[in-house]
Amino acid sequence: MAKRYHIPTAAAPAPFPYPASFRLLEYDDYVKYGHPVFEGRAARGDEHWTAEIITQTWYQAESGRIPISGAGYGGPFAGSGFDAIWLYMSEIVRPTRDGIHGREMISTAVDLGRKLEALSFDDAGRLRSKLSPVIRLPLPLLFNPLPEPLPGRGALCGLVAAAAQLDTVALLTPEDWAEDVAEHRSAIAFRLSAKHLEADSPLPGGTRDQEIRFIEVEGGTTALWERAHARWPEAVISMRLPLEADSGTAVAELAQAGAGVVHLFADDMAQAGGRSLPDALRRAHEHLVHAGMRDRISIVVSGGIAAPEHVAKALVCGADAAAVDWILLVAWGCALWADRGRCPVEQGKLEADWAAQRVINLVAAWRDQLLEVMGAMGIREARRLRGESGRAIFHRPEEMRLKETLGGVAPASAYPHLPEPEQNTEGDMRWTTGLLLTSHEQARTGDPPDGSMEFRVGHSGGGFDRLAFAFEIEDGPAQPAEATEFDLGLTLNRRKDGRPKLSIPLPWWGSGMSYGSVGLPVMLARAMAAQALDSFTSTGEGGYPEALKPYADHVITQIATGLFGVREETIQRARVVEFKYAQGAKPGLGGHLLGNKNTSTVAELREAVEGTSLFSPFPFHSVYSVEDHKKHIDWVKTIHPRALVSVKVSTPTDVDMVAVGSYHAGAHIIQLDGAYGGTGAAPEIAKKNIAMPLEYAIPKVHRFLEAEGIRDEILLIGSGGIRTAYDVAKAIALGADGCAIGTAELVALGCTRLGSCEKGQGCPFGIATTDPELSTLVESSQGWQRIVNLYRGWVAQLAGILQALGMRGIEELRGRSDVLVYLE
Repeated sequence: MAKRYHIPTAAAPAPFPYPASFRLLEYDDYVKYGHPVFEGRAARGDEHWTAEIITQTWYQAESGRIPISGAGYGGPFAGSGFDAIWLYMSEIVRPTRDGIHGREMISTAVDLGRKLEALSFDDAGRLRSKLSPVIRLPLPLLFNPLPEPLPGRGALCGLVAAAAQLDTVALLTPEDWAEDVAEHRSAIAFRLSAKHLEADSPLPGGTRDQEIRFIEVEGGTTALWERAHARWPEAVISMRLPLEADSGTAVAELAQAGAGVVHLFADDMAQAGGRSLPDALRRAHEHLVHAGMRDRISIVVSGGIAAPEHVAKALVCGADAAAVDWILLVAWGCALWADRGRCPVEQGKLEADWAAQRVINLVAAWRDQLLEVMGAMGIREARRLRGESGRAIFHRPEEMRLKETLGGVAPASAYPHLPEPEQNTEGDMRWTTGLLLTSHEQARTGDPPDGSMEFRVGHSGGGFDRLAFAFEIEDGPAQPAEATEFDLGLTLNRRKDGRPKLSIPLPWWGSGMSYGSVGLPVMLARAMAAQALDSFTSTGEGGYPEALKPYADHVITQIATGLFGVREETIQRARVVEFKYAQGAKPGLGGHLLGNKNTSTVAELREAVEGTSLFSPFPFHSVYSVEDHKKHIDWVKTIHPRALVSVKVSTPTDVDMVAVGSYHAGAHIIQLDGAYGGTGAAPEIAKKNIAMPLEYAIPKVHRFLEAEGIRDEILLIGSGGIRTAYDVAKAIALGADGCAIGTAELVALGCTRLGSCEKGQGCPFGIATTDPELSTLVESSQGWQRIVNLYRGWVAQLAGILQALGMRGIEELRGRSDVLVYLE
């Protein structure tokens, strides 16, 4: 059995102040996505090498840990290049997997070199095919030569030592060689120019030709390849050439000539010949596929690889491995565009051992995140990730499909934005200061916003923030209306199965929040609000605290993959039972509850050990098919013959098929949980990069259910990123029946989106915490009224939207995406 690859990490704090004054508060380890970058000014700096990437790299290089934060993703909806790609996650039908927290082996190893296409034998049965040289790396990552000369030898020696410990390759130029790196000769490969290819041209350090296992040649001609191959016939030779729009042709010529590896490089902003690196790489990969030559050659790509998701997405777009350079300087403490004066690296202040450990820590954290991504995607080998573009979601085509369902487009300048507060320091791009303040005011008064600041959309630049009702373009926000004149209710059971026809007066309820992610006072406030509104709230996956028992008719109990606190007694207590297969903010990963929030009472309810971090598995290890899924639902129906069953899933590309499978398995409710919702704790890579945004998933599922003739037999609920009454209305117009609300209820209780839910004892405002003293900052007896007040403001706005549309009930709005326009 192969030995499990392990990267030993150790704390490597910086012995100097980091050379940039990013806005880091006392509870911050790094800049959260979408939060203010600098104190007192709105500038965000470089669009590619962002403050988030820089500070999160420092954190990973210092600790070797994955960046994890609470409160959900608050950054831009999408962007260009790597930020225009979301990675697939598989939902119900998939093999078991858990690469980090479980016992299953997931391999990140890759092979670089020419693959043997076919075996041939002579008349005597002897193998005639000659195996081409191949180099195996335990992870799809190489180190480029340092992108600029640095004083001293500490950085270079540290990089080579790190490559040796990681069992990967550090590319050096001949000028980089000195005896101080000789002990790690096996980890060194040379990048050579044409002048070094002559047989009498010596290699650095007296290296003999037969010692070379990997070498890189500057240039992409077949003549250069032939010269290099003639000198080093047993070595893996990589031909380095610029990545351009038509690189596929040059790579195909090299593959035809016999080359085994090509290194395609973009610039340091991940741009290649007027295209983004992912776009140009996909073109080259697809050219080789169509020519029937893809398996003849390996592709290494570099240029602007700045984050672990860039590696995963590069592989999806066709690379076999990625090479990094500028990120190494960041790992050692540079802030690039944000440097104040010369950074420590440029001053030659690096000790080799410290530099090596920082690189090792960074790579360990990157590999763990690659494992998280591969686990979510259902891929056990990194080699299988190559070119799997069908397991990715691309912004541009999804955006075009969404536009086709809408009533038209309008320039963004035509949308009548309301003023923003002058001091824009709280919140993030999705939950702006304006949205926070108007939500807090509604929670205080119960009145709809007065229009003095923006209360409908944020600044994410996509999704609900790019959708508007047509009447808004001409007339601005709808005037609040009297809710009694409109039917806003939902019937929860639309199947003819003899179970209760439960109904609620509003088209939303409280989404799942576990005991552990939030404290008991918050859970009580939400349950009391649900009772006052004759609606529901969900326990989340942390079990069913006894204090909620008086509100049982309004509490949904959740069964999640960890089965924490699940008992037949609590299932029989609930009128709605919810299976959580995945959560949008951490799709494909299962829940995270860090040890500092696992107090004695949390541990008792979850039947766990106090102080230990709890990681829910993904998926349910009893469900690997729709048939298994049906057995789950039948189990609950047997235990509680009058309960309705809700299924909460994330949004993979085949979410429409998942929804149909859940219907045929017997579910009454399917809840689509989008990637931009809240969470107590989740890896940043999951919140930002995995699964389809809710705005794309809802119409896809709605239309598919209609085509199957079952749309009116199942309730479709949207959640994950629903912030306002306008978001609710837009989700319903796209095809949902209603919504499940999470973060907005916490905002009503005082949340300001600090994103520190998982740090130390949790939220300093007493919301996302289980600390006995901090929890008392939330008073259930007052908190429930704030949630009710917020929803009263929403009801008046929703009634006003229906009035502006000439509709009398919420069901008339369902699927009417023609009343929406896209803001270009």
